[in-house]
Amino acid sequence: MIPEKVINEYFKPTEVESINAFGNGHIHNTYKVETSWASYIFQRINTSVFTKPDLVIHNHLLLQDHLEDAVNQKYIIPEIVKTREGKNYYSDENYGFWRVTNFIENSYSIEKAEYPTQAYEAGEAYGWFIKSLHNIDVRLFEETICNFHNFSFRLGQFEDAIAKNIVGKKENIKSEIDFYLQRKNSLLLLEKDIISGKIPPRIVHNDTKINNILFEDSKAKAVIDLDTVGPGSILYDYGDALRTIANTSIEDEDNLEKVKLQWDNYCHFTEAFLKETKSILTESEKQNLHIAPILMTYIIGIRFLTDYLNGDVYFKTTKPNHNLIRTRVQIELLKDMEMRKPEMKTFISDYF
Repeated sequence: MIPEKVINEYFKPTEVESINAFGNGHIHNTYKVETSWASYIFQRINTSVFTKPDLVIHNHLLLQDHLEDAVNQKYIIPEIVKTREGKNYYSDENYGFWRVTNFIENSYSIEKAEYPTQAYEAGEAYGWFIKSLHNIDVRLFEETICNFHNFSFRLGQFEDAIAKNIVGKKENIKSEIDFYLQRKNSLLLLEKDIISGKIPPRIVHNDTKINNILFEDSKAKAVIDLDTVGPGSILYDYGDALRTIANTSIEDEDNLEKVKLQWDNYCHFTEAFLKETKSILTESEKQNLHIAPILMTYIIGIRFLTDYLNGDVYFKTTKPNHNLIRTRVQIELLKDMEMRKPEMKTFISDYF
C-alpha cells in the first residue's frame, strides 16, 4: 500500500476517497488513487531496474512538453502530476521513489491483438509517437536502462553465460545455443549501421507491446509506459511491436505448433505504422525495416536463454523451465520470420 507520508505529499487526507492496487505490471508497484474530482496513478519506481529514476522523470517531462506543443495531437500520454510543493516526484530513503500521473479515463488495455484492426490501431499510434518526436534533439534524452536493446551487449551476456555455465544447464540446450550463434553475424552487420548513424538515432518508445496502448471503444487513445523512452532506432519500436503483436501464440506457449507470424496482423500494423512515418523515414530505414522483427525477436530470445543459463535471476518465472519455454517460442517465431523475410521486404517496398 502507499505510505501515508507519500499520499500527503500530493493530497490532504480528506481528499482521498480510495486506494487500490492497479494493473499487472512486474516492475513497479502501481496504485489507483481516487479523489472527489479525478483519479491518479501512483507508482513506486523499481530502482533496482531503473537505477537513476530521476532520468525517467527527466525524459517524461521533455516528452510531455514537446507533445503539448505538437500540432497533430492524435493521441495522448500520461502526464506528470506535481506534489503540493510543486515537485515532479517524491523520493525518500525509507519510502522509495514515487511518481504520480493522471489516470486516463474511459480506456482499457489488451494483452494480445485478437483482431487485425487492433494491430492497425497500435501501428498508427506507435507510428504517430515516433513521427511526433522526429524533430526533437536526441541529445536531450538519456538512456534510463543502459544497453537495453544493444545487440552486442546482449550477445556478450549470452556468450558469457554459455562460457560460465553457472547452473550446469548448457549441455541440455545445445541446439538452442547453436541456433542463436549461427545467426549472430548478419545481425552484427545491422548493428554496425545503427552504431555508425547510417540508420539514424531517434527518440523511440523502446517497449512497444500492445498493452502499452490504451484503447477507447475500438480505437487507440493513448501511448503509455514511457519509462524506457529515449535514444534508439526506429527498428527497435517497429520490430519489438511485431514480435508480440504478430505472434499467433502467447510468449510462454508450451505447444510450439501454435507459434507463427500472424500475417494479417503484420500487414495491418505495418501499413498503419508506415502511413504515419513515411514522411520521416530515411532510405536506410526503409531498406532495413523488414529485418527489425528478426533482430528484436533474436534479442529477447537470447535474453531468455541467458537468464535460463544463469539460474533464472532476472525474469520472473512461474513454472519449471519457464525461460527455456520462452526462448523456444522466440526460436519458432524467428524460423517463421526468416521464411517470410522476402514477403516482409516486398510488402514494405510495395507500400512505397
